[in-house]
Amino acid sequence: MSGQFDLIVVGAGPAGSSCAERAAKLGLRVVVFEKEVFPRSKPCAGGLTSRVLRLLDSSIDGIIHHNIRTSEFLVGPRVTVTWTGRDTTIATTTRKELDQYLAERAISAGARVEFGVAVDSAIDLGAHVEVTAGSRSLSAPYLVAADGVRGCLKGMVGIPSLRLSGAAYARVFPNTFSDLEPFLDRAIIDAGVRRGGYGWIFPKRDHLNVGVCGGAALGPDYIRDVDRFIEQRGLGSWRVEGHFARPTPAAVGSASLAKRRVLVVGDAAGLADPITGEGISHSIASGRLAAESIRQALNGGDDASTIYRGRAVAEILPVISHSIRLGRFLHALGPGPLSAGLRIPGMAAFLESWMPRLGHASEGGRLTIDASGRGRRTAHSERA
Repeated sequence: MSGQFDLIVVGAGPAGSSCAERAAKLGLRVVVFEKEVFPRSKPCAGGLTSRVLRLLDSSIDGIIHHNIRTSEFLVGPRVTVTWTGRDTTIATTTRKELDQYLAERAISAGARVEFGVAVDSAIDLGAHVEVTAGSRSLSAPYLVAADGVRGCLKGMVGIPSLRLSGAAYARVFPNTFSDLEPFLDRAIIDAGVRRGGYGWIFPKRDHLNVGVCGGAALGPDYIRDVDRFIEQRGLGSWRVEGHFARPTPAAVGSASLAKRRVLVVGDAAGLADPITGEGISHSIASGRLAAESIRQALNGGDDASTIYRGRAVAEILPVISHSIRLGRFLHALGPGPLSAGLRIPGMAAFLESWMPRLGHASEGGRLTIDASGRGRRTAHSERA
């Protein structure tokens, strides 16, 4: 198989499949190796931001569970900030469905995707990269590592490992569908569930995804926080399936993006929002940037790693760096002073004008601040 491909992609998640799709559309010969057999379950909150929906330039209605315009942010013991977007703010799905959909897009574009094939070794020889996958060996000018935060490909080629934080969640099923209905029109984000993190509730077709994320490494405390959050929201009588936990990137730097003929994309490169943990939008964007960089290099431009690193630093890292600074400020401030600040007259109008700058909210939305405590809804209060 040597010389048959312009690039080899390892991993068929959002980053790898997006890279393969864009590369194939640019006329490159691309093969993707994915160790799992799709469709497969993947621990993930399954919330697609408006940025993701803009990047996916064709309808994905078939895999969307709910299009949500309203998000409730619970700050401190009594303050609720509600954002209602003009368009969808968060669409919910599952990674099982999303990854299958994106892999099919790559295949339709002309990429070769091989499922159930693990990469055993990868060597950057300077002029090309040699990869052993199963019983076969092949080479290509470039290799794209899209094997996630737990992937071993970076270690094979000498790229530094990532510092990791974590997230955990459970699937919570109602006793009757009427119990689920009050949660179907909104996403709930609770900043008081975990210090240095938050809790979320996302509605799915027949259950709620209830979870927490934080800046610390994974441990039993994450599971305890999920259980405590379920009880706090009045969901203790619902059937709980799980728990599910996964590491998430905690930091990123240009050194983790590329090395010679190996480009690293998505979670493998640490490209996730440090406040929300959202990484799907950055996975799609970085995968496409990698494909475009390789195409430019093969057409006589600079080496692909230089092009890719430069574009990622200019187009992706500023968004993440902004979130890092904002997150440090909010965590240092704490929920008490933050709650007091939100009560300042005119704060709602100020934040309303600022929300679209986050990149996850569209223009024309409406933000309200309820400091009475009445905005906090539980399963019990909804049924009362």
